[in-house]
Amino acid sequence: MQIDKIDRAWRGAERCKHCAIRHLVLFSDLTHEDFDRIHQPIDDMEFEPGQRLYYQGENISSVYTIRAGLIKLVQHLPNGDRRIVRLLSQGDLAGLESLNGQVADHDAVCLDLVQVCRLPVSLIQRLQKETPNLHQGLINRWQKALSGADNWITRLSTGKARQRVARLLLLLDQASTDDFFFLPTREDMGAMLGITTESTSKATAEFRRLGLLKKLGQNRAWIDAEALQQQFC
Repeated sequence: MQIDKIDRAWRGAERCKHCAIRHLVLFSDLTHEDFDRIHQPIDDMEFEPGQRLYYQGENISSVYTIRAGLIKLVQHLPNGDRRIVRLLSQGDLAGLESLNGQVADHDAVCLDLVQVCRLPVSLIQRLQKETPNLHQGLINRWQKALSGADNWITRLSTGKARQRVARLLLLLDQASTDDFFFLPTREDMGAMLGITTESTSKATAEFRRLGLLKKLGQNRAWIDAEALQQQFC
């Protein structure tokens, strides 16, 4: 059993060394000597749309690097309402709060097919003490998460409904690595923007009528980003 665990850890470290998106992830600045310190398994995992990485209030023992796909962070309020407070995409970390011993602040729900690397918190904490490069990387991740939260508030929670929807579509387009992007449901968009589903529907219908938004099958869309930016942002 111990040999299998060591072998899994070694294979996980080797994958990290040669990862196609290594420049985007937490281990981007680690040296070969740093990777030799990894003695716990790093698991590649895949989640279907609607599956959760973890639940709000859960004690989580891992953080997750997103290699592909889109995750929504959902916060449930005491009155039963829910708000989607942020979206995570390729290169982002989910579950950062676990590094401080906190329970999960949100449900982490997959919007589409999501691929992640699961990193044990105990591994990150040990490497943080032993590897200055990882310590700086974690600070950068905290800052990125803070900036993302600030940007979410200022861009997506202010202005008229059409402006909010336009800004969200631009954000989704920017986060995509393809010519198209994942288009959330109208209900999810309303929960992200703090507006009604009806307002979301009216805005997207107007953008489609103007040729600024095109649906490309189930949950896929294209926008004229430049025109949308000029006319509605």
